[in-house]
Amino acid sequence: MKLISVLCLCLLTLCGKTSADENGPAGVRVVVKEDRDVILPCSLDTKENIELKLFDWKKAAQKDERQKEVFMYDAGRHYNNGNEGQSEQFKGRVSHFPEELKHGNASITIRNTKVTDSGNYTCDFPRLKPKRQIFHIELVVGHILTS
Repeated sequence: MKLISVLCLCLLTLCGKTSADENGPAGVRVVVKEDRDVILPCSLDTKENIELKLFDWKKAAQKDERQKEVFMYDAGRHYNNGNEGQSEQFKGRVSHFPEELKHGNASITIRNTKVTDSGNYTCDFPRLKPKRQIFHIELVVGHILTS
């Protein structure tokens, strides 16, 4: 039974099946070792083209911190090509998959993860019609043990 649960979690993570709406979060947990790259999944069930849409990745506030801006894409403009406002913690480490936008995939990669990257993330489509969609992902970054 445990194996089935693990397999389901792996499949959900790989498929990016993290859909939620404003009324009820659903999500996945992604676990990675420190200093590795990780993909945070976010993909619309409709597979509609999002090249001209807005999606916004944020990291929830933790302890004495504010909510952090991770990656925002707005009809081709994003933090890697001129938009400002990205949190210093993520500058130069986050990218998306431009070729996948036409398939509704707003997943991002965070390079060289740090333990401080651990936390709860949202991928928000605030202008999506007929209804806004928010995806929830928990990222857990583990320490690398050295001897």
